[in-house]
Amino acid sequence: MADRGLFWSPAPDWQRADIRCRDLTVTTRSAAAAWLVSGALARFLEDREEMRCHGPLDVCDPDAYALRLAPDRLLLVALGGGTANLPAFGWSDDGVAVTDVSDAFVLFDVAGRGALDLMRLGADYQFDAAPVGSAESAMMVFAGVKAIVARMPQGWRLHVERPYAPALWRWLQHAASAWDKPPAA
Repeated sequence: MADRGLFWSPAPDWQRADIRCRDLTVTTRSAAAAWLVSGALARFLEDREEMRCHGPLDVCDPDAYALRLAPDRLLLVALGGGTANLPAFGWSDDGVAVTDVSDAFVLFDVAGRGALDLMRLGADYQFDAAPVGSAESAMMVFAGVKAIVARMPQGWRLHVERPYAPALWRWLQHAASAWDKPPAA
């Protein structure tokens, strides 16, 4: 039987993986904590006045944020702690289920003057449009891979499920190689 593992892209060392080109950088991060929150989100957010659910165009605090995935689901991410005021994992009495997915995602930070161009290559979406409201999902297909997109002060952050991260990383490397080529004469 053929070794099916040969069909998958090898995973790089995520702690050292980065792309640095003229006008573009892509760095990887790991979330200190990430949770999927499902159920009565209005009640969940009501109890956490400082928290707001973001779509892909809303600028997030890079250290802790919540991204809307569906009307009844969000991804809560904290890079440097920020885990206070969270309910216990599992179902709570207020109709919310919280699941720890901290190890499930690899985060790619896309920054620099070429970041918008790279994002446009990956998805047919108006990344530079004004926010349209909190009902828009941050989940989309980016470069053929399901990704959760967050707008950051310096660019964008892509949240990709760990099994698909090597494939997206290869796409990012290939797409970013255009920034290192000299302009056509």
